[in-house]
Amino acid sequence: MMRSMYSGVSGLRVHQTKMDVISNNIANINTVGFKRASVSFKDSFSQTLSSATGANDDRGGINPQQVGMGANVASIVNVMSQGAAQRTDYGSDIMIDGDGFFIVKDATGYSFTRAGVFEVDAAGNLVDPNGYNVCGWRAEDDPDNPGQQKIVQDTVVPINIYEGDNLYSPAEQTTSIEFTGNFNQTTNPTQKNTMSFYDSQGNKYTINVQFEKDANTANQWNVTLPTVNTPQQGVEVTVNGTEKMYLNGLTLTGSLQFGTDGKLQQVNGGAGGANGTTLNLTGIDLAQLVDENGQNANLGGEITTQSISIDFSTVTQFNSKVTVTSQTKDGNTAGTMTGYSIDANGVIMGTYSNGDTKKLWQIPLANFKNPAGLEKYGNNLYKETSNSSEFDGIGSEVSSLGSKLQSGALEMSNVDLSYEFSEMITTQRGFQANSRIITTSDEMIQELVNLKR
Repeated sequence: MMRSMYSGVSGLRVHQTKMDVISNNIANINTVGFKRASVSFKDSFSQTLSSATGANDDRGGINPQQVGMGANVASIVNVMSQGAAQRTDYGSDIMIDGDGFFIVKDATGYSFTRAGVFEVDAAGNLVDPNGYNVCGWRAEDDPDNPGQQKIVQDTVVPINIYEGDNLYSPAEQTTSIEFTGNFNQTTNPTQKNTMSFYDSQGNKYTINVQFEKDANTANQWNVTLPTVNTPQQGVEVTVNGTEKMYLNGLTLTGSLQFGTDGKLQQVNGGAGGANGTTLNLTGIDLAQLVDENGQNANLGGEITTQSISIDFSTVTQFNSKVTVTSQTKDGNTAGTMTGYSIDANGVIMGTYSNGDTKKLWQIPLANFKNPAGLEKYGNNLYKETSNSSEFDGIGSEVSSLGSKLQSGALEMSNVDLSYEFSEMITTQRGFQANSRIITTSDEMIQELVNLKR
């Protein structure tokens, strides 16, 4: 009888433990990134009353006779299934859709979390609500693609969006311009269009380009830069949209030859041979820039290339409206950061007042062979253990895990309230049944005591 009583006590203990886990699950039903826990039981050791015997010629075999001594908790496992999405529309909130953990760091080392409640502090650090730094890979200038950045996948470091030159987008000088649109096939008026380019300091220069139908050659338009009849004798240039100046030595000469089908056949006098489609703007020497009084007006910029390539490959000549326009393909003024965005692969892109964008950082994820082996230690954080596998200090690209990040959303708790209530009912009944074992055993002992009366 004492065995049954102590078995009942062990049943009370394990069911109380399960109720503790269920109550914690329910308490965290609205905790971002929370992973519910699941409890399983195992039987305790058994007392053997008689051992098993094998069969022989005289009698059959006998099974062992054992009395169990109660129950113990077998495991409390974190269920790492995906939680539902909660839209926040706050740009630095990030949800992991798939496997992996964000990597955060404080003075004690790395921690890991599924809760992407992040913000940028006054110093530009991307941090979680605990003040831990979110870690990632830094972008550096790509030597193979000037003006572009590449992500260096190395040991993760705390992300600072405002560090270094991230707050600014440098000025870029122009190397390429493109003309698009249509010349009218049947009319012959001289067409004048504007064309702009930038120097290395971001100053913008706008000049007029003249297209004139050739009187002697069918379907040919001559391209020139009109000069002004002033003492400066240069090409009129509007600088930064307001100042009128003059630039001597600037040259753009050639012609566009169209076929009877209205498509460009070749650019005479251009680059790329007889069938080339570009002309070069040459003689760019900003030291020759003068104002209306003939005084040197160099603004400190320079064009390091000898010419700017102008592409006419998509220009046509049909019997329709004249729509020829120019577009500066590269070059820009200097800009300041106006915001940032985070794409599905964790790349943080800075946006700037001059319309430029550039890569700043990338957020990697930590992946573990056994995520359930991680140890919870509060504040939505996990630590690695000997049974989770080790973090290598670098992490993995989001897409390599088959995952993606969603900015402006958070992962909700994966607690299913209906399931937890069902578990609560069965746990309550289990606890109730084990308490009945104790009271029944007590009554049996009482009856035994009463035998001496």
